[in-house]
Amino acid sequence: MKKAILLLSALLIILVITNTACGRTPSTAPTPTPTPGSEQGAESDDSEGSIGVLAPGGKQENPPDEPAPTATDKRSTTYGPSIFVIEASGSWQHEIDAGLYANYECELYLDKIEPHNMHDDTGSYTGVFWLKLTVDTGEYFSKFLKDVPFVDISLDAEAEGIRDNLSFYLRDGYTRDPTANFDIPDGQGGYLKPDHNALADKGSFVVSATHGNLNVYSYDSQKDILLEHQQSGASDLDVSYVIHVAPDPMREATQRDVKIHIMLPDGSSTTLDGVWRRLPGYPEDLEKYYNSGKSREILDKRQ
Repeated sequence: MKKAILLLSALLIILVITNTACGRTPSTAPTPTPTPGSEQGAESDDSEGSIGVLAPGGKQENPPDEPAPTATDKRSTTYGPSIFVIEASGSWQHEIDAGLYANYECELYLDKIEPHNMHDDTGSYTGVFWLKLTVDTGEYFSKFLKDVPFVDISLDAEAEGIRDNLSFYLRDGYTRDPTANFDIPDGQGGYLKPDHNALADKGSFVVSATHGNLNVYSYDSQKDILLEHQQSGASDLDVSYVIHVAPDPMREATQRDVKIHIMLPDGSSTTLDGVWRRLPGYPEDLEKYYNSGKSREILDKRQ
């Protein structure tokens, strides 16, 4: 009887162990030990669970679900050097009194050397400004002397001045002072306002006198009296200006219109029509440009 009980107990223990083993699901499959030369031993296991695919030659390719990297878009910020030039000239007449006129001539030349970016047209333009004044008194004196035909009076006056280190600082509407007034009279009672993309500047400068002459002649034929007076020298002159350079939103133009409004202390003013040009500015171009000496040419001609 004891043997039967022991046999049943042993059978029961065997059944419990067998059933338990059959119903268990292993959490991790056993990893076979790699053998030398096996394919599994050559694979690279990612510590984060992402396993790359080895291409021939041992280089790892990207998994199929990841896009291949594209080459970085490196856009150049250099657009070649340029020389920006502004030229304007003109003449005008101002009536000081009835029959008394001041005649003016002027010439302006500015440039800006841009060594890196042909689109960077803002900034300081430097150069030279020449101004000449002559006085016309013929009509003025004839009016006063019409009742005294035996008296002859004439007056000749002229003066010239140069500003050889002139600088205009041109800005567009994104960078210039939004409270400043850059209006230019249009000659019809209205005003020209610079476009937001246009370059503009306003200011004043002093023109240094280079020479001046005054000759006064008076002769009374009835009394045979002759008076003559000569005087040399001239005073410096303040010049105010407003300048507009036509807009070029893409900054690709090689030529643009320019308007420069000039104002003098005697109340005279005029608006000059000029031109802005973009020239190539590579080293060989700069050498040729400097050798041409446009500013120096104006100075030599006018001094």
